[in-house]
Amino acid sequence: MPYWEKMLGMVHGADELRKEGYRTEEFGEGLSRLRRCGKCRARVGKWKKPKEKEEAQKEYQKDADSARNTVYGGTRVSGQLKPTVDNSAGNGQITIVTVDEQSEAPPEGDGGSVTKGEEGKKNAKEKKKTGSCRFHTGKVMAKHYTCCQLHVSKPGCVTAEKHTPQDYAAGELEREWKLHETPSLLGGIGQASHRKAVALDCEMGISQHGDSELIRVTAVDYFTGETLVDSLVYPLVPMLHFNTRYSGVDRRMLERARIRKQCIMGRDEARTHLWRFVGPETILVMHGGPSDLMSLRWIHQRIIDTLRVEASRKEPIPGRTLKHLAEVILHTQIQKGRRGHDSLEDALACRGLLH
Repeated sequence: MPYWEKMLGMVHGADELRKEGYRTEEFGEGLSRLRRCGKCRARVGKWKKPKEKEEAQKEYQKDADSARNTVYGGTRVSGQLKPTVDNSAGNGQITIVTVDEQSEAPPEGDGGSVTKGEEGKKNAKEKKKTGSCRFHTGKVMAKHYTCCQLHVSKPGCVTAEKHTPQDYAAGELEREWKLHETPSLLGGIGQASHRKAVALDCEMGISQHGDSELIRVTAVDYFTGETLVDSLVYPLVPMLHFNTRYSGVDRRMLERARIRKQCIMGRDEARTHLWRFVGPETILVMHGGPSDLMSLRWIHQRIIDTLRVEASRKEPIPGRTLKHLAEVILHTQIQKGRRGHDSLEDALACRGLLH
């Protein structure tokens, strides 16, 4: 079977995408579920998980637990290309508002995008026992709250029995969570510039509302390895922190890029940059991509998720993080060191897994 036809056969259907957490349509009435508590930033809307998704998450957790006690020897090897980085320029004078410029850890609650370790699980259990809403009344200075001197990773020092829904201006939620389908044409740019397949990866920080916010985006041509987009994205919303420990992006990097006009200004402009190369027929290749597309407020129907691909194999590898799979299958180490993830490195690793 020709390679392209094989790829087409791997594209996930709409039901499978929804099961994995991808949005295939706008929120509609479900928009109210995105409301957050104004104190602890937890979701306060009722969000009932589909039974299929709950089962999938249980199975994934079982594999992850198994991986911690398993040494797996990989046999497949794939090479990687080293494309040059092409930064896209932007403009604007918006200033980011931060609670703490040095903070790297996500807030407690469900606003962060970072996987919790044992300490995080302990904190979550403690929070559940003592009250439904735990928050801090102070600010963050040198990674500690001024109200109690606890580290930013610790649960709130004040407890409330109920959440306090955040006040939203009329139409604010609708504007903030408007999702956009991939267009066929973009401002005179026709289908000739669209690539057949693109590997995509994003890095996100946390906004003051507690939502994941795009701060870097990378797109690589799946077949040639050419870097199509690789740029910092300057957020146009007030930011709580930038997940620097995991994203590899900090406030100084973003400010320097903005001053030099070497970044994309906001998620909408980032989406437009990607649409120069991605049309409705383009296959997006990602690893656990729902949060990436959500940070772009983007609906795309042709997706191959390498996390799902590995899970569906007859003998799936225990533990399917991109870092682990890259080490086992590609014999390549990624996401190492203190600077966190690199979206270009991750996009190339994702591409290599599917090759």
